[in-house]
Amino acid sequence: MADDASKREASIDTHAAASRVRASLIALAKDGASATVIKLASAALSFVLFVAVAMVTNERQFGLYSAAYAGASLVSFFASVGQQGTVLRFWPQYAGNNDLVSAHGIMRRAITVALFGLILFSLLILVIGLLPIARDVPEWRALCTATAFLSFALGWSEFTCGAFRAKGLLLFGLLPRDVIWRVISIVAFGAIYLLHSKIDAVAAVYVTAALLIVAVIPQTFLLLRDTWRAAPAPLTIQQKADFQRVTLGIWGVTSIPPALAQVSTLLVAAILGPEMAGAVFVADRTTRLVVLALNGINQALAPQISGAFYTGDVPHVQRITSLAALGGFVIALFVLAVFWIFGEAIFAIFNPAYATPTMHTTLVIFCIGATIGTACGPTEILLQMTGLQQALFKLLVTVNVVGLCVTAAATYALGPVGAAMGIAGTVIVWCLIAVSIAKRKLGVDPSILGLFGLKDGFSARLFSRART
Repeated sequence: MADDASKREASIDTHAAASRVRASLIALAKDGASATVIKLASAALSFVLFVAVAMVTNERQFGLYSAAYAGASLVSFFASVGQQGTVLRFWPQYAGNNDLVSAHGIMRRAITVALFGLILFSLLILVIGLLPIARDVPEWRALCTATAFLSFALGWSEFTCGAFRAKGLLLFGLLPRDVIWRVISIVAFGAIYLLHSKIDAVAAVYVTAALLIVAVIPQTFLLLRDTWRAAPAPLTIQQKADFQRVTLGIWGVTSIPPALAQVSTLLVAAILGPEMAGAVFVADRTTRLVVLALNGINQALAPQISGAFYTGDVPHVQRITSLAALGGFVIALFVLAVFWIFGEAIFAIFNPAYATPTMHTTLVIFCIGATIGTACGPTEILLQMTGLQQALFKLLVTVNVVGLCVTAAATYALGPVGAAMGIAGTVIVWCLIAVSIAKRKLGVDPSILGLFGLKDGFSARLFSRART
C-alpha cells in the first residue's frame, strides 16, 4: 500500500510539473513573439549596418571586410566551445529543481571554458596572420589581428546571450547583441559617411568589434558578479562527467551549421576573389530573413523543450515544435516571394555591381534551401535539448564534410550559383535526416507534418478551420 501511495504521489508530482510546463504555452508564444520582433529588428539593422559599411569602403575593401567578418564568425562558433548551448541545457534543469548551487557551479565552469577557448582561438588567428599565406593581400597581418579581436567579441557576446536566455531573461540576453550593438555601429559608420571619409577593411573590423564589446559590458558585469557572488560548491564527479559529455556534443552541433554559412563566403573569396565574396556575403546575410521567425521562436523554445521533455510531457514537445515549424514556414514563404521579385533591387542597395541575374539566382537558391529547412522545424534545438546531441553531431559532421566538398567543386564549376546550390542542398539533407532521427528516437516529428499527428485534436481543428 505504501508503495502504491508513493507511486501515486510521484505520478501527481510528475503531472503537476507537466501542467506547469503546459500552462506556459501562452508565455512561450509571447516570448517567441518578442524574440521574433527582436530578430526582425536585428535583421533589418544588420542590413542597414552592412550597407553603411559598404558606403564607407570601396568594393575591394568591403570584400575584405566581408571575408574578415565571415572568418571571425566562423572561428567564434568554435571558440566558445559550445558553452552558450551548455548553459541552456543545464541551467533550466538545475534551477528548475531549486538546485541553484549546482546551477551556479555549471555557470562558473562554462564561463571559464568559454573564456579559455576564446583566448586560445584568438591567439591562433594571430599566429595565422604571421604566416605568408596571402601574399597578394598587403593587409593580411593587420586584417588577421582585427579578425582575432572581432572573433573574441562575437564569441563572448554569444555566450552572454545564451547565459541570460538560460536564466529566463530573454530580452536582456538578446537586446545588447541583436539591437544595441547594431544601432551604435550604424551611427558610427553613418558619422564616417557624413564626414565624407573612406576607411579600409581593417579599420571597419576594429570599429565593429570595439562597439560590440561596449554593448555587452553590462551583461558581462552582471554575469560575472552574480556567478562569483553565489560562491557555488564544487561540481560532483558525475556533474563534471555530464558537463564534459554534453559540451562535446553541443560544441559540435552549435558550431557546424552556422560555420557552414561562413565557409561558403570564404570559399568564394578564395576561389573567385574578394569582389565576388562581397556579393555572396550580401546574399548569405539577406537569406537569414527567411529563417528569422523560426530563429526568434527558438530563443524561447530551448528551455521549454528541456523542461517538458524531462518531465515526460512528450506531447507538449510535439505541439510546440510543430507549431514553431508552421509559424516559421509561413513567414519563410512570404520572404522567399519578396526576394524572388525584388532580389536585384536589394543587391543594388549595397552596390550596383552586385545587381546581376547571377546573384539574383544565387539569392533565390539560398532562400529555397532555408525555406525547406524551416519547414523541418526546430530540429537542431530539439535534438540538443533531449540528449541526442551526439547523434546530431555525427549527422552534421558527415553531411557537412561531404557538402563542403560538393560546394567547393560546384563553386569552381558554376561560381556563386554553384556555391548556393551546394550550401542549400546540404541544409536540406541534414534537416530531413534530423527529422527522421527525432521521429525514430523521440517519437516527435518537429516538422510541419507533425501537426497532423497531434492527439489532442488541435491539428484537426486547425485544418478544419483552414478549409472553411
